[in-house]
Order: sequence, then structure tokens, then C-alpha cells
Amino acid sequence: MKFGLGAILLVLGVISAAIDRGEAADAGSNVPPSSRWEIGLDGRVGVPAGYLKVGEFNVPGTRLRLRDDLDIDLSEALEFGVRYHLTPRDALRATFLYYFLDGSTTTSRPVTYNGQTFAPGRLHTNADFSRATVGYERGLFPLSNGGSLTGGAALTYVYLNAKVNGNAEDFYLQELPVPLLTVRLDTPLRGRFGLTASLEGGGLPRVDSLRKEGGTVFLEQQHADAGLALTYALRPALWLHAGYHFTYFFQREKSHEDENAFQLIDNAFRLGLTVRF
Repeated sequence: MKFGLGAILLVLGVISAAIDRGEAADAGSNVPPSSRWEIGLDGRVGVPAGYLKVGEFNVPGTRLRLRDDLDIDLSEALEFGVRYHLTPRDALRATFLYYFLDGSTTTSRPVTYNGQTFAPGRLHTNADFSRATVGYERGLFPLSNGGSLTGGAALTYVYLNAKVNGNAEDFYLQELPVPLLTVRLDTPLRGRFGLTASLEGGGLPRVDSLRKEGGTVFLEQQHADAGLALTYALRPALWLHAGYHFTYFFQREKSHEDENAFQLIDNAFRLGLTVRF
């Protein structure tokens, strides 16, 4: 693994020590009334599926399955997020996500990628990508048990430069900001425990990317993220969360010269901390 989940706890533990208010969390603890900032850091380890295909019309690319063909059988992700509350109901948020997707295998058949054909043998793939998101959130209505339902809208941008045996395809050159809609449910449970469920999704139909490469490059992209996590209040301003996260990401670029596609379907365990001050 490229990072340890224990390191996440260590980093945010240091942050929490700086803002420790010396008070114990009580039942149904929510964000302290004076809290405007939230800083979160979490990591994911998952089981990915999907495919990568990069080709030209005169040299079609091989459809490479992430797990079966490229031996990318483990995903890792690290996400950092900041949320600023303009009012008790309104907030701005920004997140940065980095996905680690690497594999190395031996293939018994020729593989064509980005106009180059590799003979049977060793195949190394780096499909790491990063994703930056900015958005607005608003509390829709409070729940009778002290929880809340929040909705929002955001824009996300993905930087993907997928490489096979050093041959890189710069998906990011045709990338556009993608609109998203979000909804999140936060509800307290017994004592210091709570539950968070979230759903985020959006995309672009086949649109002109405003780039030219052998003609107009058209972009199609979809995103879907869903999460369910159990939370625990270590302190009123420090929360631990652990649970399940689902990710779907699809991007296709097509022009008179190229046709490239990347799909990721990931089921992951998520662990992290949130500091509020």
C-alpha cells in the first residue's frame, strides 16, 4: 500500500490536539454552535473493476479489464476535504481526491494501446488519477431525532493520464468541469455514535470538449458516489467515521482520430476523521 490508514489518524490526531476543548462528547452531539470550519481526511482501500481502452481508428485499442487483464486488483484512495459554514444551514466545500490504480502482469497476447502494439510479455499499468471538487451545500430540513438532510450542487474536475508500459494517454487534455448533485443524511444514534449516508452523482452527455485532435473531440463522462458510515464522537469537535464507499467513474473521448475510454467501479472500505472548529 502507498499509504497507511494509521497515518491519517495520526495527522488528524495532531490537529485535534491543537483545538482540544477538554470536554467529553455527550449523547446526540452535533457540530458546536461556533463551528464554521470542518477539515476531513480519510483513506479507502477497495476492490476495483472496469476497463481501459485507448486507440486510434486505424489502430483500434485493446479493451483491457482492470483486474483480469492489468492485474489492478486493489485500489487505494486518499481524500482531503474542507467545508466552511457561511450560516448554520449554508456551507461551501472543497475536496481533493487521489486514486492509486497500479498493476503489473504478464500477458500471453499482443496488446495495442495508444497506437502502439506490445508483444506478449510484461505489462505495467499506472491509471492513477486525481479529482478536485468545489460545491455549495444547504441544510434542507432538520430531523425530529436531531439529525439533518443536506443537499447541494458541485463541479468536479478529473486529471487522468493513464500509462501502459510508459505510453501515456492524456485524458486530462479533453477534460471539462462536470456538474454534480449531492444529498447527505446525518443522524445521531445512541451515545457518541451516529450514522451518515451520502449520494453524489452527475455527468456530461456527449459534448464538444472545445478541443481539436484530428477533428472535434467529443467528451462523455459520468460520476456516482455513495457512502454509508458509522461515526463516533471522540470529542465534540473530533469525529471518527468508518464504513462503505462505492465509486463509479466513466470517461470517453472520441474524435475522427481517437477513441479512448476509462471505467472504474470500486467497492471500498473507508476510514477517516473530521475536525470541526
